[in-house]
Amino acid sequence: DFVYCVIAAGCNFGPFHKWGESLWFPTIHEDARPEGSWPHLDERFLEGRRRHILEEYGAIKALNDKAASILVVGAGFIGVEWVTELQHFFPNLKLTIIDFLPQPLGPLPANAAKYCEKYMAKVGIKQFYATKYDAKSPEFWKKIELPNGPDKEYVCIGV
Repeated sequence: DFVYCVIAAGCNFGPFHKWGESLWFPTIHEDARPEGSWPHLDERFLEGRRRHILEEYGAIKALNDKAASILVVGAGFIGVEWVTELQHFFPNLKLTIIDFLPQPLGPLPANAAKYCEKYMAKVGIKQFYATKYDAKSPEFWKKIELPNGPDKEYVCIGV
């Protein structure tokens, strides 16, 4: 049973990458592939996309095996879905989610945000709202209780 159900179809733009690269959207432009994070994969074809998904799964599994810290930037639909999936399938990860807005799931009703916050707290996901992502600031990392930074970041903003 659930009160709210969010189905996030994926993010297709990464604001911090020259080409807008996003883990959730295949890199298909010929000029973008050499400068991307996975130039060895040709995601214009199903096999390239499949290999990318398997590589990412392997990387997350390795992080889970060492109980690594993960930061999810953006607590909208995609960020919340991703961080809760990571928690469900990789329970050893130390997860943190941040957002510039004062609550998760910005456009949804306040009760949905409260429900979401309560669920994430219950499963051990650290949450920081009204917090601007500033990777170059030591104060930012201290504020979100990751003074040495995370082992991995996922940017889930820019949709």
